[in-house]
Amino acid sequence: MITATVTGNVGKTPELRTTSGGKPMTTFGVASTYKRKGGEPTTTWVDVVCFDEAAEAVCESLNKGDRVMVTGRVELERYQKKDGGEGQSLRMIADDVALSVRFRKQESAPAGGSEPW
Repeated sequence: MITATVTGNVGKTPELRTTSGGKPMTTFGVASTYKRKGGEPTTTWVDVVCFDEAAEAVCESLNKGDRVMVTGRVELERYQKKDGGEGQSLRMIADDVALSVRFRKQESAPAGGSEPW
């Protein structure tokens, strides 16, 4: 088992579903972009799966474009493409999902120009 943390942007607003066993679940994609000095940016998509209370909290909290940090177990999933070839994708079973505020714009000062402290 590989445990990792992925930081990136949510590709589509998560929607709550239910497994055949009645457990709440959601899936969403995270686009993680890395740019090497002097090179072109490279984006890797990771499919994230959340269950139970985490699935419900994610659906209530995240929207498309939100920057997140996800920690969990990473798996390489193989699948059959429509053209008959084999495809692969990274899938993460999330243990924790958090909003990242690293690139969030600072809000303007309150009316009246006074600092809140």
